[in-house]
Amino acid sequence: RSQGGTSTWENVVCSCHECNRKKGGRTPAEARMKLIAQPRKPAWTPPFSLSLQPFVRKEWAPFLDFMVDVSYWNTELLEE
Repeated sequence: RSQGGTSTWENVVCSCHECNRKKGGRTPAEARMKLIAQPRKPAWTPPFSLSLQPFVRKEWAPFLDFMVDVSYWNTELLEE
């Protein structure tokens, strides 16, 4: 992205902090690094994601629900 690339599934990859620092603003080739696999858009399927839902504990729901109000996470923690 630092060289004008886009933030697409095919152009952005995950890396550990150390590897990300090593690569910097260079291409993997310039940094003499090799990708483990070519980046691609994930192939999520609704039936697969639905099959996982019954295994989620009810008390975990507030933490896994993407529709939870963001303000919930912007509160100060109480010091004990």
